[in-house]
Amino acid sequence: AVDDVSFSIAKGEAMGLVGESGCGKSTLGKTLMRLHDPTDGQIFYDGTEIANMPKKEFKEKYRSDIQMIFQDPYASLNARMTVRDIIAEPLIAHGIVKKKEDANELVYPMLEWVGLTKEHANRYAHEFSGGQRQRVGIARALILKPELVICDEPISALDVSIQAQVINLLKDFQEEKGLSYLFIAHDLSMVRYVSDDVGVMY
Repeated sequence: AVDDVSFSIAKGEAMGLVGESGCGKSTLGKTLMRLHDPTDGQIFYDGTEIANMPKKEFKEKYRSDIQMIFQDPYASLNARMTVRDIIAEPLIAHGIVKKKEDANELVYPMLEWVGLTKEHANRYAHEFSGGQRQRVGIARALILKPELVICDEPISALDVSIQAQVINLLKDFQEEKGLSYLFIAHDLSMVRYVSDDVGVMY
């Protein structure tokens, strides 16, 4: 699916990745997250080769540093979990908090940061608009304070009127927290707006 791809992303910078449907952009993003195992090649994160690292070791050392915002904000959120539980889940999985109740003091400020409120915490994903759901997805990705965020077409499922709000939110986070982004997209004008470098896949 992906062959002969090579690039680097500097700390605090955004790399835009564009290309036609089916060229392997999402596969590349998921491979960097080790959701897919690469069959060949190398991936370096902060000087360490992670492509061939045992998955358990990768999860323990680096999974919290590298997070992903998915394309479809509905499919990527668990319909049976409240928003609070969705955002708290990574904190529990990584042992940052022991119980869901302990996560509230981290979850509520994150909801505010992404433009939602504490009152939204006990609702379910189907009760939100597409733009609000994507904000939940962003909150879930950022709650672990990652250094690199892979954004897999994070606005393509949203109305045009909402797209700019979500993109500006991501840019604000980048400036505040020094995040690095890999921005996978179709829309060249959006990529030009958010990216320091642009790569084209065929």
